[in-house]
Amino acid sequence: MGPKKGGGGAKPGEEVEGEDPGVLLQNYQKFCKTIGLPANPCVAKNLTDEEKFPIKQIIIDDESGPLGPGGTRALMTAIMGGGPGMKGGPYKLLESLRIWRSNAGDDGVAAIAEVLRLGGAEVKISYLELLDNNIGPRGCLALGYALAKGSNVSLLNLNLDYNRDIGSLGVANLTRGLRTNISLRILSLQYCGIASDAGAHLCEILSNTKTGLEELILNGNKLGGVGLKAICEGLNVNKSLKKFSIGDNLIDQTDDDLDALTSFREILMNGTTQIESVDLLYNRIGKVGGEILLPAVDGDEKNKNIGEFLVDISLPMELFEKLHKAGGGKKGKKGGKKKKKK
Repeated sequence: MGPKKGGGGAKPGEEVEGEDPGVLLQNYQKFCKTIGLPANPCVAKNLTDEEKFPIKQIIIDDESGPLGPGGTRALMTAIMGGGPGMKGGPYKLLESLRIWRSNAGDDGVAAIAEVLRLGGAEVKISYLELLDNNIGPRGCLALGYALAKGSNVSLLNLNLDYNRDIGSLGVANLTRGLRTNISLRILSLQYCGIASDAGAHLCEILSNTKTGLEELILNGNKLGGVGLKAICEGLNVNKSLKKFSIGDNLIDQTDDDLDALTSFREILMNGTTQIESVDLLYNRIGKVGGEILLPAVDGDEKNKNIGEFLVDISLPMELFEKLHKAGGGKKGKKGGKKKKKK
Protein backbone atom coordinates (compact mmCIF):
# COMPACT_ATOMS: atom_id res chain seq x y z
CA MET A 1 0.00 0.00 0.00
CA GLY A 2 1.50 3.29 -1.11
CA PRO A 3 2.01 6.32 1.10
CA LYS A 4 -0.79 8.83 1.54
CA LYS A 5 -0.23 11.94 -0.52
CA GLY A 6 -0.26 15.42 0.95
CA GLY A 7 -3.72 16.99 1.14
CA GLY A 8 -5.45 13.67 1.80
CA GLY A 9 -7.31 11.42 -0.57
CA ALA A 10 -5.82 9.04 -3.09
CA LYS A 11 -6.00 9.46 -6.84
CA PRO A 12 -7.25 6.50 -8.94
CA GLY A 13 -4.79 3.66 -8.70
CA GLU A 14 -3.21 4.81 -5.43
CA GLU A 15 -4.03 2.11 -2.89
CA VAL A 16 -4.74 4.08 0.26
CA GLU A 17 -7.31 1.96 2.05
CA GLY A 18 -10.69 3.63 2.26
CA GLU A 19 -9.57 6.73 0.34
CA ASP A 20 -9.08 5.60 -3.25
CA PRO A 21 -11.98 6.67 -5.51
CA GLY A 22 -10.63 4.32 -8.17
CA VAL A 23 -11.24 1.36 -5.87
CA LEU A 24 -14.71 2.68 -5.08
CA LEU A 25 -15.47 2.90 -8.81
CA GLN A 26 -14.22 -0.63 -9.43
CA ASN A 27 -16.37 -1.93 -6.57
CA TYR A 28 -19.42 -0.13 -7.95
CA GLN A 29 -18.91 -1.43 -11.48
CA LYS A 30 -18.31 -4.95 -10.18
CA PHE A 31 -21.51 -4.95 -8.14
CA CYS A 32 -23.53 -3.55 -11.06
CA LYS A 33 -22.31 -6.44 -13.18
CA THR A 34 -23.22 -8.90 -10.44
CA ILE A 35 -26.82 -7.71 -10.28
CA GLY A 36 -27.14 -7.26 -14.04
CA LEU A 37 -27.34 -3.46 -14.21
CA PRO A 38 -25.35 -1.12 -16.46
CA ALA A 39 -23.00 1.16 -14.55
CA ASN A 40 -24.18 4.78 -14.62
CA PRO A 41 -21.57 7.02 -16.34
CA CYS A 42 -22.34 9.81 -13.85
CA VAL A 43 -20.74 7.76 -11.07
CA ALA A 44 -17.51 7.35 -13.03
CA LYS A 45 -17.53 11.04 -13.88
CA ASN A 46 -17.68 11.90 -10.17
CA LEU A 47 -14.88 9.54 -9.18
CA THR A 48 -12.37 10.29 -11.95
CA ASP A 49 -12.39 14.10 -11.98
CA GLU A 50 -8.87 14.88 -10.80
CA GLU A 51 -9.69 18.57 -10.33
CA LYS A 52 -11.93 17.59 -7.43
CA PHE A 53 -9.49 15.40 -5.49
CA PRO A 54 -9.79 14.38 -2.76
CA ILE A 55 -13.30 13.15 -3.64
CA LYS A 56 -15.49 14.04 -0.67
CA GLN A 57 -18.72 14.72 -2.57
CA ILE A 58 -20.72 12.62 -5.03
CA ILE A 59 -23.39 14.34 -7.17
CA ILE A 60 -25.71 12.20 -9.27
CA ASP A 61 -28.38 13.63 -11.58
CA ASP A 62 -30.44 12.30 -14.50
CA GLU A 63 -28.04 13.52 -17.18
CA SER A 64 -26.89 9.96 -17.94
CA GLY A 65 -30.23 8.39 -17.13
CA PRO A 66 -31.70 7.76 -13.66
CA LEU A 67 -29.63 5.78 -11.19
CA GLY A 68 -32.75 3.92 -10.07
CA PRO A 69 -33.22 1.83 -6.91
CA GLY A 70 -30.79 -0.89 -8.07
CA GLY A 71 -28.10 1.58 -9.08
CA THR A 72 -28.46 3.42 -5.78
CA ARG A 73 -28.09 0.13 -3.92
CA ALA A 74 -25.00 -0.71 -6.00
CA LEU A 75 -23.37 2.62 -5.18
CA MET A 76 -24.16 2.31 -1.47
CA THR A 77 -22.83 -1.25 -1.36
CA ALA A 78 -19.63 -0.05 -2.99
CA ILE A 79 -19.32 2.85 -0.53
CA MET A 80 -19.57 0.35 2.31
CA GLY A 81 -17.15 -1.99 0.49
CA GLY A 82 -19.03 -5.03 1.71
CA GLY A 83 -20.13 -6.71 -1.52
CA PRO A 84 -18.74 -10.01 -2.87
CA GLY A 85 -15.16 -9.63 -4.07
CA MET A 86 -14.89 -5.98 -3.09
CA LYS A 87 -11.64 -4.60 -1.76
CA GLY A 88 -10.62 -1.50 0.15
CA GLY A 89 -13.37 -1.45 2.77
CA PRO A 90 -15.68 1.54 3.33
CA TYR A 91 -14.94 4.72 1.39
CA LYS A 92 -14.04 6.96 4.34
CA LEU A 93 -13.70 10.33 2.62
CA LEU A 94 -17.34 10.77 1.62
CA GLU A 95 -18.98 13.76 3.33
CA SER A 96 -21.68 14.86 0.90
CA LEU A 97 -24.10 12.78 -1.20
CA ARG A 98 -26.47 14.56 -3.58
CA ILE A 99 -28.81 12.55 -5.80
CA TRP A 100 -31.23 14.52 -7.99
CA ARG A 101 -34.15 13.28 -10.12
CA SER A 102 -32.70 9.79 -10.26
CA ASN A 103 -35.66 7.66 -9.20
CA ALA A 104 -33.82 6.24 -6.20
CA GLY A 105 -37.21 5.33 -4.74
CA ASP A 106 -37.86 3.76 -1.37
CA ASP A 107 -35.56 0.80 -2.02
CA GLY A 108 -32.67 3.06 -2.98
CA VAL A 109 -33.22 5.28 0.04
CA ALA A 110 -33.31 2.19 2.27
CA ALA A 111 -29.80 1.37 1.00
CA ILE A 112 -28.65 4.92 1.80
CA ALA A 113 -30.19 4.60 5.25
CA GLU A 114 -28.17 1.44 5.86
CA VAL A 115 -24.96 3.36 5.14
CA LEU A 116 -26.05 6.02 7.63
CA ARG A 117 -27.01 3.43 10.25
CA LEU A 118 -24.24 0.86 9.91
CA GLY A 119 -21.42 2.83 8.34
CA GLY A 120 -21.63 6.05 10.31
CA ALA A 121 -18.48 5.30 12.27
CA GLU A 122 -16.37 5.15 9.11
CA VAL A 123 -18.44 6.87 6.40
CA LYS A 124 -19.29 10.20 7.99
CA ILE A 125 -21.83 11.69 5.59
CA SER A 126 -22.82 15.12 6.86
CA TYR A 127 -24.88 16.37 3.87
CA LEU A 128 -27.59 14.26 2.19
CA GLU A 129 -29.71 15.74 -0.60
CA LEU A 130 -32.29 13.54 -2.35
CA LEU A 131 -34.31 15.89 -4.55
CA ASP A 132 -37.26 14.57 -6.58
CA ASN A 133 -36.49 10.87 -6.17
CA ASN A 134 -39.94 9.28 -5.78
CA ILE A 135 -39.42 8.76 -2.08
CA GLY A 136 -42.47 7.80 -0.04
CA PRO A 137 -43.33 6.76 3.54
CA ARG A 138 -41.36 3.50 3.38
CA GLY A 139 -38.14 5.29 2.48
CA CYS A 140 -38.78 7.81 5.25
CA LEU A 141 -39.22 4.95 7.73
CA ALA A 142 -35.77 3.62 6.85
CA LEU A 143 -34.25 7.09 7.22
CA GLY A 144 -36.08 7.58 10.52
CA TYR A 145 -34.63 4.41 12.03
CA ALA A 146 -31.16 5.31 10.72
CA LEU A 147 -31.27 8.73 12.39
CA ALA A 148 -32.62 7.68 15.79
CA LYS A 149 -30.55 8.23 18.90
CA GLY A 150 -27.75 5.68 19.10
CA SER A 151 -27.45 5.31 15.33
CA ASN A 152 -26.01 7.97 13.03
CA VAL A 153 -24.46 11.14 14.51
CA SER A 154 -22.66 12.51 11.44
CA LEU A 155 -25.59 13.77 9.34
CA LEU A 156 -26.11 17.52 9.74
CA ASN A 157 -28.24 18.41 6.71
CA LEU A 158 -31.12 16.33 5.28
CA ASN A 159 -32.87 17.66 2.16
CA LEU A 160 -35.84 15.70 0.78
CA ASP A 161 -37.42 18.46 -1.33
CA TYR A 162 -39.84 17.64 -4.18
CA ASN A 163 -40.62 14.11 -3.07
CA ARG A 164 -44.37 14.61 -3.26
CA ASP A 165 -45.27 11.11 -2.06
CA ILE A 166 -43.73 11.62 1.38
CA GLY A 167 -46.93 13.11 2.74
CA SER A 168 -47.91 13.20 6.38
CA LEU A 169 -47.25 9.48 6.83
CA GLY A 170 -43.70 9.95 5.62
CA VAL A 171 -43.18 12.75 8.15
CA ALA A 172 -44.58 10.49 10.87
CA ASN A 173 -42.07 7.80 9.85
CA LEU A 174 -39.16 10.25 9.85
CA THR A 175 -40.24 11.40 13.29
CA ARG A 176 -39.68 7.91 14.71
CA GLY A 177 -35.99 8.71 14.59
CA LEU A 178 -35.80 12.49 14.55
CA ARG A 179 -37.71 12.85 17.83
CA THR A 180 -34.60 11.47 19.56
CA ASN A 181 -31.91 12.74 17.15
CA ILE A 182 -29.42 15.22 18.62
CA SER A 183 -27.09 15.90 15.67
CA LEU A 184 -29.21 17.01 12.68
CA ARG A 185 -29.02 20.77 12.08
CA ILE A 186 -31.09 21.32 8.90
CA LEU A 187 -34.25 19.53 7.73
CA SER A 188 -35.81 20.54 4.41
CA LEU A 189 -39.14 19.08 3.29
CA GLN A 190 -40.29 21.49 0.59
CA TYR A 191 -43.08 20.40 -1.76
CA CYS A 192 -43.49 17.00 -0.14
CA GLY A 193 -47.29 16.73 -0.04
CA ILE A 194 -47.44 17.36 3.71
CA ALA A 195 -50.90 18.11 5.13
CA SER A 196 -52.10 19.62 8.42
CA ASP A 197 -51.98 16.33 10.35
CA ALA A 198 -48.17 16.31 9.99
CA GLY A 199 -47.99 19.29 12.33
CA ALA A 200 -48.20 17.04 15.38
CA HIS A 201 -45.24 14.98 14.16
CA LEU A 202 -43.13 18.05 13.44
CA CYS A 203 -44.02 19.22 16.94
CA GLU A 204 -42.47 16.01 18.32
CA ILE A 205 -39.18 16.75 16.56
CA LEU A 206 -39.08 20.31 17.87
CA SER A 207 -40.06 19.24 21.39
CA ASN A 208 -37.00 17.03 21.77
CA THR A 209 -35.11 18.84 24.53
CA LYS A 210 -31.76 17.74 23.09
CA THR A 211 -32.46 18.50 19.45
CA GLY A 212 -29.83 20.52 17.62
CA LEU A 213 -32.15 21.43 14.75
CA GLU A 214 -31.46 25.00 13.60
CA GLU A 215 -33.41 25.18 10.33
CA LEU A 216 -36.82 23.71 9.47
CA ILE A 217 -37.87 24.40 5.88
CA LEU A 218 -41.42 23.39 4.93
CA ASN A 219 -42.33 25.63 1.99
CA GLY A 220 -44.82 24.45 -0.62
CA ASN A 221 -46.94 22.10 1.49
CA LYS A 222 -50.51 22.16 2.84
CA LEU A 223 -50.05 22.54 6.57
CA GLY A 224 -52.46 25.44 6.89
CA GLY A 225 -53.34 27.07 10.19
CA VAL A 226 -54.12 23.73 11.85
CA GLY A 227 -50.65 22.41 11.04
CA LEU A 228 -48.96 25.64 12.13
CA LYS A 229 -50.87 25.61 15.42
CA ALA A 230 -49.59 22.09 16.17
CA ILE A 231 -46.02 23.07 15.24
CA CYS A 232 -46.29 26.04 17.60
CA GLU A 233 -46.59 23.65 20.54
CA GLY A 234 -43.11 22.40 19.70
CA LEU A 235 -41.73 25.84 18.97
CA ASN A 236 -42.94 26.96 22.38
CA VAL A 237 -40.40 24.72 24.13
CA ASN A 238 -37.71 24.61 21.44
CA LYS A 239 -34.42 26.41 22.17
CA SER A 240 -32.39 25.62 19.03
CA LEU A 241 -34.35 26.63 15.93
CA LYS A 242 -33.09 29.77 14.17
CA LYS A 243 -34.79 29.54 10.77
CA PHE A 244 -38.43 28.60 10.25
CA SER A 245 -39.83 28.55 6.71
CA ILE A 246 -43.50 27.77 6.14
CA GLY A 247 -44.15 29.74 2.97
CA ASP A 248 -46.88 28.70 0.50
CA ASN A 249 -48.74 26.50 3.00
CA LEU A 250 -52.38 27.54 2.59
CA ILE A 251 -52.33 29.74 5.71
CA ASP A 252 -55.20 32.11 5.05
CA GLN A 253 -57.68 34.12 7.11
CA THR A 254 -59.98 31.49 8.63
CA ASP A 255 -60.46 31.30 12.38
CA ASP A 256 -57.98 28.40 12.54
CA ASP A 257 -55.40 30.37 10.56
CA LEU A 258 -55.71 33.51 12.69
CA ASP A 259 -55.59 31.44 15.88
CA ALA A 260 -52.35 29.82 14.68
CA LEU A 261 -50.83 33.19 13.77
CA THR A 262 -51.70 34.45 17.24
CA SER A 263 -49.91 31.47 18.81
CA PHE A 264 -46.92 32.04 16.56
CA ARG A 265 -46.74 35.71 17.53
CA GLU A 266 -46.76 34.79 21.22
CA ILE A 267 -43.87 32.38 20.66
CA LEU A 268 -41.85 35.04 18.86
CA MET A 269 -42.41 37.37 21.80
CA ASN A 270 -41.90 34.91 24.66
CA GLY A 271 -38.27 35.93 25.20
CA THR A 272 -36.82 32.43 24.92
CA THR A 273 -37.08 31.51 21.22
CA GLN A 274 -33.90 31.63 19.15
CA ILE A 275 -35.68 32.21 15.84
CA GLU A 276 -33.93 34.79 13.63
CA SER A 277 -35.50 34.11 10.24
CA VAL A 278 -39.16 33.50 9.32
CA ASP A 279 -40.60 32.81 5.85
CA LEU A 280 -44.38 33.20 5.42
CA LEU A 281 -44.34 34.13 1.73
CA TYR A 282 -47.29 33.16 -0.49
CA ASN A 283 -49.65 32.74 2.46
CA ARG A 284 -52.66 35.05 2.08
CA ILE A 285 -52.87 36.03 5.73
CA GLY A 286 -54.52 39.37 4.90
CA LYS A 287 -54.67 42.59 6.88
CA VAL A 288 -55.96 40.91 10.05
CA GLY A 289 -53.24 38.23 9.99
CA GLY A 290 -50.56 40.82 9.35
CA GLU A 291 -51.74 42.97 12.23
CA ILE A 292 -51.69 39.94 14.52
CA LEU A 293 -48.00 39.35 13.72
CA LEU A 294 -46.90 42.98 13.67
CA PRO A 295 -46.12 43.41 17.41
CA ALA A 296 -43.53 40.63 17.18
CA VAL A 297 -41.64 42.48 14.46
CA ASP A 298 -42.44 46.17 14.84
CA GLY A 299 -43.52 46.99 18.36
CA ASP A 300 -42.21 47.99 21.78
CA GLU A 301 -41.91 44.32 22.77
CA LYS A 302 -40.71 43.05 19.39
CA ASN A 303 -38.31 40.14 19.01
CA LYS A 304 -34.93 41.80 18.47
CA ASN A 305 -33.37 38.56 17.24
CA ILE A 306 -35.41 38.60 14.05
CA GLY A 307 -33.39 39.87 11.10
CA GLU A 308 -35.54 38.32 8.38
CA PHE A 309 -39.33 38.16 8.25
CA LEU A 310 -40.86 37.45 4.86
CA VAL A 311 -44.55 38.01 4.16
CA ASP A 312 -46.59 38.17 0.97
CA ILE A 313 -46.81 41.43 -0.92
CA SER A 314 -50.59 40.97 -1.14
CA LEU A 315 -50.78 42.70 2.26
CA PRO A 316 -51.72 46.39 2.32
CA MET A 317 -48.53 48.25 1.41
CA GLU A 318 -48.16 50.19 4.65
CA LEU A 319 -48.53 47.01 6.67
CA PHE A 320 -46.22 45.09 4.35
CA GLU A 321 -43.46 47.66 4.76
CA LYS A 322 -43.66 47.45 8.55
CA LEU A 323 -43.77 43.66 8.67
CA HIS A 324 -41.51 42.53 5.84
CA LYS A 325 -37.78 42.34 6.63
CA ALA A 326 -35.57 41.00 3.87
CA GLY A 327 -32.43 40.67 5.97
CA GLY A 328 -30.50 37.50 6.66
CA GLY A 329 -30.98 37.00 10.36
CA LYS A 330 -28.35 38.08 12.85
CA LYS A 331 -25.59 36.28 10.98
CA GLY A 332 -23.11 38.56 9.36
CA LYS A 333 -23.81 41.49 11.64
CA LYS A 334 -20.59 42.93 12.93
CA GLY A 335 -20.16 43.79 16.52
CA GLY A 336 -19.01 47.07 17.85
CA LYS A 337 -20.56 50.49 17.97
CA LYS A 338 -21.55 52.33 14.85
CA LYS A 339 -19.49 55.35 13.96
CA LYS A 340 -21.24 58.63 14.44
CA LYS A 341 -21.78 60.75 11.38
CA LYS A 342 -19.73 63.91 11.32
